[in-house]
Amino acid sequence: MGVLVDTREQVWDHIEDTLGKKKIPVQRGKLPCGDYTALLPDEQGGFLSLEDEVVIERKANLDEIAGNFTVDRRRFEAEFLRAKAAGVKVFLLVENASWRKIYSHDYRSKMAPKALAASLLAWQVRYGITLLFCQPEDSGRIIYSTLYYWAKERLEGGAA
Repeated sequence: MGVLVDTREQVWDHIEDTLGKKKIPVQRGKLPCGDYTALLPDEQGGFLSLEDEVVIERKANLDEIAGNFTVDRRRFEAEFLRAKAAGVKVFLLVENASWRKIYSHDYRSKMAPKALAASLLAWQVRYGITLLFCQPEDSGRIIYSTLYYWAKERLEGGAA
């Protein structure tokens, strides 16, 4: 399995390094939503993208996601509306984040902890997303593993 990375994803060296060390094929391409999706080998020796089934949207930190919920909310929400309408499962991966950091306002944004937590929790329900927090050094492994198990379930005829 490989990973397709959206061309708009700019700061992802730490993820590229992890995937490279594990010899995971990586391609760049424009995704309609999300930053990463799985690539499965096809019968012609190429890859088939699962962008119409599963994507991972990555945010570098709580300030970035807070910005998406405030300044960029309309554009950000449109992306999740498109994904939901198309039946695409979205995993929202936020690096350098935890509930403790949210509740203690351990981020620069002026968005109140209660509002940030409420937005994250409401979007899980509203758009059917799965929220993942991690440290940047674990991002590559989490991205690959999430996509791997989605693809595995799909190929085995599971619920994915």
